[in-house]
Amino acid sequence: MAVLTVLALLLAGLWTAAGAQAAADYTQSATTAGPGSVLFTFTPATPATLVDVHYRPGTGGQQDFRMTAVAGRWEKTAAGLVTGSTLEYWFTYEKAGPLHDTPHFTTTVGSGGSNGGGGAGSFPLTFVNNTRGTYGDAQIYVTVLGMATPGQWSYLRPDGSMAHIDHLGAKAPGHLTKNGVDYPNMSFTLDRAATVPSPAAIRGGRIYISLGSPLFIPVSPDDQGWGGPDPQNPADPNSDVYYDWYEYTYVHNEVAFGGNTTQVDGFGFPMTARLRQASSGYDTTAGITRTRAEVMAGYAAAVGPAFRPLQSTHRITAPRSSGLFLAGGAQQGYLQPVIDRFWSTFTANRFTLTRLGETFTGQVSGNTLTFTKNGAGPFHLTKPSSPDVMACAGALASGNDTEKQLGAELCAAFQRGVALTPADWYRPAAYYRSADAANDYAAYFHGISLGGRSYAFPYDDINDQSSVQILGNAAPPTGLTLGIGW
Repeated sequence: MAVLTVLALLLAGLWTAAGAQAAADYTQSATTAGPGSVLFTFTPATPATLVDVHYRPGTGGQQDFRMTAVAGRWEKTAAGLVTGSTLEYWFTYEKAGPLHDTPHFTTTVGSGGSNGGGGAGSFPLTFVNNTRGTYGDAQIYVTVLGMATPGQWSYLRPDGSMAHIDHLGAKAPGHLTKNGVDYPNMSFTLDRAATVPSPAAIRGGRIYISLGSPLFIPVSPDDQGWGGPDPQNPADPNSDVYYDWYEYTYVHNEVAFGGNTTQVDGFGFPMTARLRQASSGYDTTAGITRTRAEVMAGYAAAVGPAFRPLQSTHRITAPRSSGLFLAGGAQQGYLQPVIDRFWSTFTANRFTLTRLGETFTGQVSGNTLTFTKNGAGPFHLTKPSSPDVMACAGALASGNDTEKQLGAELCAAFQRGVALTPADWYRPAAYYRSADAANDYAAYFHGISLGGRSYAFPYDDINDQSSVQILGNAAPPTGLTLGIGW
């Protein structure tokens, strides 16, 4: 291949700033993807069978890499660069058979760019491969979905930009196919980008990590919704994919960052999340540091017989996401005895719960708990079923805000095995220790998680027991680092 010298390029007037269009048959960019990282992109006007990127750091020799095609655009992330240094780069691309070299370009590492994320309010998302060699970076897939604009679902590209979900992506170059069905490709691998700028605004964000395979996520024909993995659907294309996730919401200067690791729907493999904000001194790590083998073996030994069938090769499914504990399942009545005892106890006795400066007082009559809150009311809760409790749904998620509030408290109390003793509802030392039936799945994951914190059922944040991480201000974090274990 022909290699032009810098002097020759200067004389020819071909030396171009990063991000500019240097030829009619392609566009290219080099944008900051995190501290010391640059995302190279190359989009040929005519489909190419290969594109290579070449770059020279300020120190060290030339680096050459094959880029990855994603829906017509080729991408590659370079890491370990010196922030503030000047980077020389160029591309080789195939067009109708022959290979062509572009002119050379320059970019400043850490300076950002015109075609990517970053900027005010953004912060780096960093993914660390802790699988101990089981999976290489090219086998670890990241799929980030969320609302950068309220009401509009988008997915995150490796450069930090958000692209609106598009069902036509299922037919675009580079799309995914499984079991004869096509899906949009909305994932990237760690070898392409181990650090990505998070958007400055994202609501309902979910960071899926999958190992050995991307996730297969359909998009609705109106581009307004998407279908995540569904453990209750035996035909789900992700049933044989190892996956887990982190969820977060953040809007620069409006909504403080809040996120968490989660076992609400299940456990795929151990993950950790370190959230830092230098300006406030916030630095916490949540999640699970044990190996997957340790988690799986420990679960089988720790839980009762009713919960053991939740474990399979690819995951441990949470009770609320398994047909086993829901209506019609073999364990649909698992918590019914303790629910009946609660209703009987507070038919004969007055119910009182005092927490966080609020007092709920009432009594059961028939199938209804009638109560007041700080003397206001009356309010009503209908007797829940065991599936209602396992899913924190139905009777426990109905009525007005006050009724839903006590429903959430009661759901957490049943899950933790302390429902019959309201004095223990806010005493963590009593959780999962009584002889009453409780959620063995939740008890186990609290026992193995850092600080005893886990999001193992929908209202697990009651009394600050969950793995949630929330900043005290709406400024950006310094960074979020997700450790991916095995």
